[in-house]
Amino acid sequence: MLSRTLGRAWRRANRLVSRRWLQGQVVKNAVELRQYGQGHAAWWVPADLAAGSVAYCGGVGLDATFDFALADEMGLEVHSFDPTPRALEYMERENRGRVRMHPWGLLDRDEVVRFHAPADPRHVNFFVENLHGTEEYFEAECLTISTVMERLGHERIDLLKIDIEGSWGKVIDRMLDDSILPGTLCVEFDSPAPLWRVRPIVRRLQKAGYSLVRRDKENCVFVHTR
Repeated sequence: MLSRTLGRAWRRANRLVSRRWLQGQVVKNAVELRQYGQGHAAWWVPADLAAGSVAYCGGVGLDATFDFALADEMGLEVHSFDPTPRALEYMERENRGRVRMHPWGLLDRDEVVRFHAPADPRHVNFFVENLHGTEEYFEAECLTISTVMERLGHERIDLLKIDIEGSWGKVIDRMLDDSILPGTLCVEFDSPAPLWRVRPIVRRLQKAGYSLVRRDKENCVFVHTR
C-alpha cells in the first residue's frame, strides 16, 4: 500500500513539473483552433482541416466522441486504433459505421506484444509496459505508423492523435525516423510522463518543424509549420 501511495505521489509530481514546462513551450494564437469531442476525450484541432482529410486516432478506450466528431462534423476520413477488448466492444455498439476501426496497437515496431492490465480492474486501459506489476494480459498486433499507412494505402496523414498509455515516445520517435509529418499531432503525455521523457520528444518535434499550440493538462496539440 505504501509503495503504491508513493508511486502515485511521484507520478503526480512529475506531471505537474512537465505541465509547467510544456505550458512555457506553447506558441499562442498560432492557428485558429476548435474543440471536438466530449469531456476528457475532447481535443482542440485546427479549424481549417478540410473535409476528406485523413485522421488516425490511436487509443479509443470507452469514449470515441472525438473520433466521431471529426467524421460527423468535419467530414474527415477517420481511422481509429485500439486492440483492447472493451474498446472493441464499445466501438461495435457505438460506431455505427462513422469511423473505420482497427484492432491494432500503435508502436515503434511490427510485432505481437503483451498488453498488461491496470491495477484497478475497473479501468479499461492496458499497457505495453507492465507499469502496475499485474499478472493479467492479452496479446495483440502492434504496428508502426508507416506500416499502418502502407496497409491502408495512405501517402499522408493530416491528423494523428496518440492517447496510448505511455507508448507515445516510441511511436513519435519512429514516426520521425520514418520522416512522417502529420499536419496536426495530438499527444497525451502520460503513464508516466516525467520531464526527462517529455522534453526530448518535444524538442525533436520542434526541430522537425512542429509548434506546440495548445496544452490542456497532459493533452498537447502540435501543428507542423514548415
